[in-house]
Amino acid sequence: MVRCYIGQKYNTSRKRGFFMVTKKIRELQKKLQGNECIFLDGATGTEIQRRGGKTTLPLWSAGCLLQNPSLVEEIHDDYIASGADIITTNTFRTTTRTLRKAKIGQQKAKELTILACKLIKDVISRAKSKKNIYIAGSIAPLEDCYSPQLTPANKELIEEHRELAKNLKVGGVDFILIETMITIRETLAAIKASLAVGLPFGISFCCDKYGNLLGKETLEEALKAIEKFRPLFVGVNCMPPQDMNNSIKKLRKLTHLPISVYAHGKGHPDDRDGWIFEKGVSEDAYVRYAKKWVSNGAQIIGGCCGTTPQYIKKISLGL
Repeated sequence: MVRCYIGQKYNTSRKRGFFMVTKKIRELQKKLQGNECIFLDGATGTEIQRRGGKTTLPLWSAGCLLQNPSLVEEIHDDYIASGADIITTNTFRTTTRTLRKAKIGQQKAKELTILACKLIKDVISRAKSKKNIYIAGSIAPLEDCYSPQLTPANKELIEEHRELAKNLKVGGVDFILIETMITIRETLAAIKASLAVGLPFGISFCCDKYGNLLGKETLEEALKAIEKFRPLFVGVNCMPPQDMNNSIKKLRKLTHLPISVYAHGKGHPDDRDGWIFEKGVSEDAYVRYAKKWVSNGAQIIGGCCGTTPQYIKKISLGL
């Protein structure tokens, strides 16, 4: 059994300074203090594509909410059955900005976001597992998550992330997952959006192999900017697994916050469908990487693009 890093102790009072703490979040905080691993789900967008759903850009995974929501529900169900403790909403691209690009009425943003939350709640209500399943509301970069130069102006960031955060709160998420962040500026806008609606949040950055944000800012600079807002955890995602360790080691030296990691599985990004399934890392190889991440201080382990429920099952059994 691999022992996970014991993170800083949390204030479990009803109010946590900036936002209200529910019973479920208090339980998650206690787990984050302990030495057990917490398992995040794996990919949704690439899993939709792998199962035959349409994921063409700009809608990518959000298109399935319009065309085949039962497929999204099936994927969430499979991740819970595979051992995931945290299930992430399919809201990576349910923003008004994306719907406007797709020439779909932007009023659909609220409807699709709430539907994405409902699909998870429906699955949880039927799940055989008696353990608490936490719903993480995904907030991602408004533009391409590999193109920091496209990051919008602050006013747009604040307004659009706050709109999504409001919709996620209406949908009933337990906390917000500010993920695949590539600039400090957009990360702070998403934090402010979370705080504005009174929801706790975790943060995950997308870095290069040297452990710097894709926007060329350092993790040290990022942590200085975000730690005062007291996130539940901080981590890295949307990178090849072999490139993760520099970021994890830097995070462990720089912070006492719990660390999350979720890397790519098989394949690589594609400009049309979002993903091409070729090469990449097998489930067994991914587990070997995950053991290394845990030994370097990570506590929350999941999967990003190209991973499947089988990856999460092997991780949950192998750590």
